[in-house]
Amino acid sequence: MKNKISFSILGLGRVIEKRIYFMFKKELKNAYVKTIFDKNEKKLNKYKKLFNCKVEHSLEKFLNIKTDFVYIATESGNHFSHILKCFKKNKNVIVEKPPVLKVNQLITLNKIAKKKNLKFYTVFQNRLNKSVQHVKNIIKKEKIIYSNLNLVWSRPQKYYYDWHGNWNMDGGVLAQQGIHYVDLLIYLFGQPLKCISSISNKVNKLQAEDTHSSLIIFKKNEISCNVSMSTAFRPVDYEASINIYCKDKIITLKGLCCNEVSVHKLKSKKRSSIIKKFSQKVPSGYGVSHKKVFQKIIDKELKKSGTTPLKAIETIGTIKLINMMYISFFKKRWVYFKEKNLISKLGN
Repeated sequence: MKNKISFSILGLGRVIEKRIYFMFKKELKNAYVKTIFDKNEKKLNKYKKLFNCKVEHSLEKFLNIKTDFVYIATESGNHFSHILKCFKKNKNVIVEKPPVLKVNQLITLNKIAKKKNLKFYTVFQNRLNKSVQHVKNIIKKEKIIYSNLNLVWSRPQKYYYDWHGNWNMDGGVLAQQGIHYVDLLIYLFGQPLKCISSISNKVNKLQAEDTHSSLIIFKKNEISCNVSMSTAFRPVDYEASINIYCKDKIITLKGLCCNEVSVHKLKSKKRSSIIKKFSQKVPSGYGVSHKKVFQKIIDKELKKSGTTPLKAIETIGTIKLINMMYISFFKKRWVYFKEKNLISKLGN
């Protein structure tokens, strides 16, 4: 019986530096990095030493290495082709958000994974924040009036000099940074009914948008949510927050990545305060819950837990809503979840 799960890492971008390296070196149990691949030779040499692992200098050779999972952290627009290549080599896949940029791509990949009996998971780590799990539980009993989402983050112009902000590879603040929090809206409120949106560039120059505003109506009780998000603020990320206005209280997820929770009861004269038991401090917008995502997969593989990790196909509502929000701006109308062939400018 196995006692460790092996991972091969495809792509050595920001998330590796900011979160994944530390997670593998300090946090995970029963896991190790077997091999890595990236087109950037400097990154390969750097992380070969840090992970103490093998490197491959071609994608073909990388995919021929026997491993339990390939973890994909490449550009969003390349996810579809990279996952497809992994599946052709019969590799199980974990992919960073978004799993793909188009709904039909996700459906196609899921069919292949099912046919070949391959595991296909994705990373939306904020779902596993203590704060989010607590809110998910307590709103079951609440009469929700409406909600709002605010993302106040900063990205300098140089961030958009490579693939970021490009329609084919990335999209703007919505598809890159904001998708984490739109995903939380679906996780908390369920399927959307319709949306209407506006996008613009306030500070940065990019193909897509640095500022996005939307109104989303959810199917359950027609809960409405006002969405405002931007990377035009300076000089640093400030917060990502979701306020849920209930009949007699306001529930707030806040912090850099909705990592803190507070409840303000309208009948009480006391100011709302952070519920420490369900709140965590985080060093960056990546948060700390990647560990929970990966450990859940590892424990499942080693039969230490029966909890099912997040399958990529389970996030199809998030991918569809992101596309709806972009389509709404370009078509200047409400876009409905039930519409077919919801294809925006996103992706290849």
